[in-house]
Amino acid sequence: MGWGRVIKSGIVGMLIFVPMAYISFRFLNLTEGVTGGLLENVDDALNFLSTLLGIGGIIIELLAGMLIGVVLVLIFPIHWCITYRPDDIGLIIAITIPWILTCVIASALFAHSPREAIHTSLSVGIGYAIISVVLYLIIIVISRGWGSVILDGLSSGLTDLSFLPAVLTAILEGCLVGTVFGAFIGSLRYKPVGAKEKKKKVKVKEEAAESTEMFPRETIEKEPVITAASDFCTNCGAKLTEDDLFCTNCGAKKS
Repeated sequence: MGWGRVIKSGIVGMLIFVPMAYISFRFLNLTEGVTGGLLENVDDALNFLSTLLGIGGIIIELLAGMLIGVVLVLIFPIHWCITYRPDDIGLIIAITIPWILTCVIASALFAHSPREAIHTSLSVGIGYAIISVVLYLIIIVISRGWGSVILDGLSSGLTDLSFLPAVLTAILEGCLVGTVFGAFIGSLRYKPVGAKEKKKKVKVKEEAAESTEMFPRETIEKEPVITAASDFCTNCGAKLTEDDLFCTNCGAKKS
């Protein structure tokens, strides 16, 4: 897989990740799980807002749900869920399912081998890691340093890690889990080069056999021509010597 295709698959995978994170937020109680029940029914509140505002509310609910889902999945590492919520299997599923679905779908679209699937899955995580670092630096520059204090404080209170370590750890762990499933999809689509060539040769042979059956080659058996000057009887084909005037087998006169 060339670099251009890897970048393309990574960008598409990052776009796929957004609605997958929304699924965790909307249907798997992601917000309630990561806050330990402190924030409940956030998705229902947004759904109620969309009901009040009509189409505009639906768009706001989708965008807000996607944003919240992406932020929560990217900031809470899997090891944090296992350490602080070991009994909450639903939370672990809600954190990992966006990565799994993203890597599976992206691998199904772009990968034709386990190696290509690994490249595709890792490119998604690398893309989000780059965006997170760039946004963090931009916030620091714009806020003249105060933004990092706020972000690190919020992240430390939630995950016991400052912002960048929490985000990069969450991306690494989630991406590795998704890569396992992506590689499985890549293995299902893998076709060895040797098998392709062998299949091609078999196909060529089958086509040649079919053409032979359609247009059978006419075989003409030519009988040996016995000339008069030959040492064989023209009547029965028996071998004669130069001194024989008549055939020693059938008695015919030698010509």
